[in-house]
Amino acid sequence: MELPKFRTLGDIVMIERVNESNLQEYENFIKSHPKGLFQHSSKWAKVKSAWKWEAVMLKEDGEIKGAAAALIRSIPVIKNSLMYVCRGFTADENDFDTFDKLFDALKKIGKEYKAYCIKIDPEILISNTAYKQHLRDKGFVELNPGCMDFENVQPRFVYCFDYNGMNEDELMLTFKSDYRNRIRKSYRKGVEVKICGKEALDDFVRIMGETGERDNFSTRPKWYFEKILDCMTDDARLYMAYYEGKAIAGTIAIKWGQNVMKYQYGASSNAHRNVYPNYALQWEMIKWGLECGSKTYDFGGISGDCQNPENSHYGLWRFKHGFGGEMREFVGEFDYVINKPVYNLYNFALKVLKKIR
Repeated sequence: MELPKFRTLGDIVMIERVNESNLQEYENFIKSHPKGLFQHSSKWAKVKSAWKWEAVMLKEDGEIKGAAAALIRSIPVIKNSLMYVCRGFTADENDFDTFDKLFDALKKIGKEYKAYCIKIDPEILISNTAYKQHLRDKGFVELNPGCMDFENVQPRFVYCFDYNGMNEDELMLTFKSDYRNRIRKSYRKGVEVKICGKEALDDFVRIMGETGERDNFSTRPKWYFEKILDCMTDDARLYMAYYEGKAIAGTIAIKWGQNVMKYQYGASSNAHRNVYPNYALQWEMIKWGLECGSKTYDFGGISGDCQNPENSHYGLWRFKHGFGGEMREFVGEFDYVINKPVYNLYNFALKVLKKIR
């Protein structure tokens, strides 16, 4: 399919569809751009292989100005597709002209796949009211406005801190004093943290099962974590904590360029919590971010009112808060509806399925 070309004040502006010939150029761009995330990468698309992946780049005189990637999934029976633009576009968040051109290109690709909806959840802070208004002006509808919990595909609220050029000693001083003590005690008590390969996944999945049962959430199967380690290659690490020769906790971290070090998954056994393995694991991942020159360490999602002791996620917030940092809220999740009857039918079916489950 031929995508649109634009001419602005003598400059040639054109959209390129990403294929094998320009894939590396695309990957280099999203790794170097401040808004580039691993969710935009073809590597992550391989993890999500149940979906098809399409990406486009906007070029001006041969230089890339922005890019957009979408995961596309065909819905059984109705034979229409959902397009999901995970965490938004890789472009200057205030460059709405680039946004519009990328969005137009995605809509054109959506016709090929009979897309009934384009879903987007940009990693743009809620304080950028102009961005949110632009989404509305383009016809996007916000889902779950005002929701404080985990109702969207990606968390609306995350907990992060910025490295701000600090070294290990300076960074450690930003942690609460009892957290610094627990990190040191963990090593003194004999906890050993190792960077492991897929051979350690049986232990990780077993411990993840304990964690899910304890904290009441569903967990992923072993093959999913294998795909992360295989497809993300050196951008993902499995960390395992051992005590007296036994695995007692583990985490998976994903880095992307010099933008973000992401704490993606964590698991901890019910046993030996008194030797603080989770604190040692966080410290090792944080240090990896330092080595990579990451700008931000992302602890992952939290609920918006988790600082309330009555909230079931209060303990999760309290653990992350001890490492310093802040809660950040993004603009939320939006749908651009292309085929309203199919959109309504699909959402109704989801509600029925949820009740049955």
